Amino acid sequence: RSLRKTERHFPTSSPPSSGDQTLAMPPSNSSVSSLVAEVSERLSSAVGDRGYPGVVAALLVVLLLLYFPFRLLKAGGEEKKTGAKEQATSEEETYPEPMPQGDMTVAELKRYDGSDPTVPVLVAAKGKVYDMTKGRDYYGKGAPYNCFAGIDCSRALAKVSLDKKDLNADCAGLFASERDVLNDWVRKFEDKYPFVGILVDSAYNGQ
Repeated sequence: RSLRKTERHFPTSSPPSSGDQTLAMPPSNSSVSSLVAEVSERLSSAVGDRGYPGVVAALLVVLLLLYFPFRLLKAGGEEKKTGAKEQATSEEETYPEPMPQGDMTVAELKRYDGSDPTVPVLVAAKGKVYDMTKGRDYYGKGAPYNCFAGIDCSRALAKVSLDKKDLNADCAGLFASERDVLNDWVRKFEDKYPFVGILVDSAYNGQ
């Protein structure tokens, strides 16, 4: 099997805070009074001279009856949108606390193989351990590269392989091109993921 040397870039920006959303308030009494006065003046100028004061009053009532339900519906719609955004924010994916820096043994590293979602996901390459938790879509449980988690996978990275026989740190006898590939992977890990420490009993034997 062949390992695709691609990784998705994870968004770093946080979603807008639900506290930024505000519920639209109904119009104040002063704004309603202004609206009524303006409508009354225009309707009076249009039909008042013809002796139809009852028409003016009726039209005002109709306008008010239409206006307030519209405002209530609008406010209700905005409240639903706010609730949906708050729910989406609360359902954002959470991660365990970052792994504290410190050297470890091969046996200790095995615990961080992605099987327990409450602890970080760690991957080692060239005897160096990296916290890959933010990339657990790739290295966590059930992910395509989960076989790298909890071990030093230097040989597999160098050979671009997912085969069990390559899931180890034995890099003796690699071609120069394979060593270059391994070094590219390590640079990528260093750029994207926090460095944790050194595997004190690593079997890595490359250059």
